[in-house]
Amino acid sequence: MSLASLFKRRKQDNDGPALPGADLDEFPQARPDFAASRPGMKYAHQLQRGGPQSVHAGALIDAWEALEEEMALVPAGEVAPRAGSAPGERPPYVAALFIDRLAVTNAQFATFVAEGGYDAADLWPEEVWPNVAQFVDRAGYPGPRYWERGRFPKKLAGHPVVGVCWYEANAYAVWAGKRLPSSIEWERAGTWPTNLDDQSTGVRYPWGNSFDPQRANLWAAGHFGTVEANEYREGCTPNGVYQLVGNVWEWVADEYQGPAVREGLRIFLDQQMAEVRGGAFDTYFDSQATCRFRTGQPLLFRGPNVGFRCVISADDLRRPGDASGL
Repeated sequence: MSLASLFKRRKQDNDGPALPGADLDEFPQARPDFAASRPGMKYAHQLQRGGPQSVHAGALIDAWEALEEEMALVPAGEVAPRAGSAPGERPPYVAALFIDRLAVTNAQFATFVAEGGYDAADLWPEEVWPNVAQFVDRAGYPGPRYWERGRFPKKLAGHPVVGVCWYEANAYAVWAGKRLPSSIEWERAGTWPTNLDDQSTGVRYPWGNSFDPQRANLWAAGHFGTVEANEYREGCTPNGVYQLVGNVWEWVADEYQGPAVREGLRIFLDQQMAEVRGGAFDTYFDSQATCRFRTGQPLLFRGPNVGFRCVISADDLRRPGDASGL
C-alpha cells in the first residue's frame, strides 16, 4: 500500500533524489575505516528468523559478514540500577543484541528515500499517516528537514542524518529489518563490560568515568556542528561502537516520562515525547552527555542535533546453516 494514494504529494521533476551509491564512491572518507559501507544491502532481512524462506546458505554467510562489519555484538548483562530504584531491586537485564557501529548517515538514509520509504504505508504507524506528507526537506521533497530537493550536501555523506523525527527514524529501522534500541539497550551498549563500578552506579562514558573533551564531539570540542560518524575513534566502546556520546542525540524506542521530582512523582508533560540519549555537538554540560542521562523530545521534533542508530536482537537472527529460517 502506498501513502501516495492517501495524500496529494508535491510533484517531483527529473532532478529528484540522488541514488546514494555514487556519492559514497566520491567520498571514501565517509566510509568507516573498518568496513565499506553497504547502505543498500538488506542483510538484516535475510538474517531474521521468519524472513525469506529460500535464502541460500551462501547468502546468509554474506549477510553475516555485512552485519559483523556494520554492527557490534553487545553481550547480555545487567545495567546499573537507575536513580530512585528500591533498595535491593535487581538491576535491569538486557539480552544480547547487535547495534550499529555508526549512527545512520545521510548516505544510508538516502537509500531509504530513493526506494520510496516515505510512500510505504507499512513502515509507518497508522496514527502518523496524516503527518508523513509534511516530512519534507527545504524544497518540499520527501526527506530530512535540512536536505534540498531530496538530496543531502555531498560533503555530509558520512555525517549522521539529522532533521528526522522519531517516526522517520523508526520507519527507516523497520525498512532496514532492524529496530530502534530501547533505553536500557542503548545504555548497556555504552557501558559494558564495566557497567558496574564499585559503587554500582555505572560508568559515565563509553571510555570510563572521567570526561575527556578529546573523545567526543560536544560543545567543548569546538566543532559546533556534526562531524563524520566514524570520527572520534578514541571515544569508541570496547567493541567498536562510535559516538554513542556526542555528535548527535539519538532517538530510542522508549517514551520519555519526564524528569522525576522525587520517587514516584514526575513532572506532567503536555505532549508525547521519546527519549533521546548521548548528547550532541551543542551539548555544553558534560553531565548531560553521559551514558546515564535521559531527556526527551516531541515525537515530531526534526532538529539539527538528533539522529539515531538501530539494533537487532541476537535471538532474532538465524545462522548460515539454518537456511530454512525455522
